[in-house]
Amino acid sequence: MNLAIFPPFKGKRWLKILLRSIHLVGFSGVFAYILFDEPQVIYWVIMLASGVGLLVVEAFSNLLWFVQVRALFMYIKLILLAIVFLYPSYALHSFITIIIMSGIISHAPSSLRYFSFVHFKKVQSIHDIKG
Repeated sequence: MNLAIFPPFKGKRWLKILLRSIHLVGFSGVFAYILFDEPQVIYWVIMLASGVGLLVVEAFSNLLWFVQVRALFMYIKLILLAIVFLYPSYALHSFITIIIMSGIISHAPSSLRYFSFVHFKKVQSIHDIKG
C-alpha cells in the first residue's frame, strides 16, 4: 500500500532546496519587518507561498508525515504564526521560537524527525507500522 499522493519524481530534492531557499528569503523579510516595523507585504507572500509549497511536497510524498515529529513541529510553528497575527506584541518571541524550532528539527537525527507520535516509534513507511 502506497501512502504517497505525489510519487517520487526526478528533481524533488532540488525543488525542496529551491523552496526552502525562497522560504528563507521570505522569512527573513518578515522577521526584518518585525524588528524594524517596515511593512513589506511581498515577504509575507513569499514566506507563506513557499511554506505551503514545502508542506505540500513533503506531506503528500508520504502521508505518514502527518503523524511524525517533523509535522508536529510544523503544527506548532503554524500556531506561533497565528499568534503573530492575533497578538502582534508577541511577534518577536514567536519568530525567535520558530527559528530555534526550525534549527532543531532540520538538524535532528532521523530517529527524532521520523518518530511517530501516534505509533510511538520511528515510522518511515507503511511497513514500519505493522507488527
